[in-house]
Amino acid sequence: MDRGYFATTARYPPAVLRSLAAVALVACTAVACGQHESPAAKTLHERQNQARQVASRAGLSPAVQDFLALYATAADNSFTVTYGPSAAGTSIVLVQDPPLRRVDLVAPPVTRSVFVTAQGTYDCALDNQKWACEQAQQQEGPPGLLAPADIDRAVAELQAAKTNYTFAVTDRTIAGTRTRCLVTTPRPGVAGGGSTLCLSPRGAVLLVEGAGNPLRAVKYSTSVDTRRLALPATPEPPPIKP
Repeated sequence: MDRGYFATTARYPPAVLRSLAAVALVACTAVACGQHESPAAKTLHERQNQARQVASRAGLSPAVQDFLALYATAADNSFTVTYGPSAAGTSIVLVQDPPLRRVDLVAPPVTRSVFVTAQGTYDCALDNQKWACEQAQQQEGPPGLLAPADIDRAVAELQAAKTNYTFAVTDRTIAGTRTRCLVTTPRPGVAGGGSTLCLSPRGAVLLVEGAGNPLRAVKYSTSVDTRRLALPATPEPPPIKP
């Protein structure tokens, strides 16, 4: 199963937004922070500071810096999002209560799911009204921080993007929720289209428009049914390697 969206939304926006996703969610090293915060709170604030640092060094406006800082909070917040069906009829449901997360790809009559649990990451499938689960080959860890080299790379990419795109932050209402949206628009003479990425007040992605696979939330809630985060079946043992 392709879980590219589940770690970040980097595969959906065009290239200019891939750098923004990397700023918000790529894991690596750490820096110092406050003395009285929990480790999780320190990491969150450090990610926000790194996001602002990258946007500032790239010459982006304070509004874009704030947007990236909001994006950096997504992995630490609880919410439930249902995205409308794709052209192929597949819907996505994201349930998150950090560090636990579940993503369903619903294409009736089959549902394929990724569960991130305290014991690891699992791929599950509901077929013929029966669940089956197995340990995923790709294990997901908690998001950390950008290494200095990653920061420099993201700054360079955003600086290059400014040559071809303008950046603006606007407000939109999506799934009954007021969102902050980053709109990228090609400069005159630049081929291709722009893109829009909209976030809830908790950093959840509620809209992606532009190149790639679009996403639009049809339901959003800060409430989470934690029962949905438990594995629906005992995982099968991993295959024996030859």
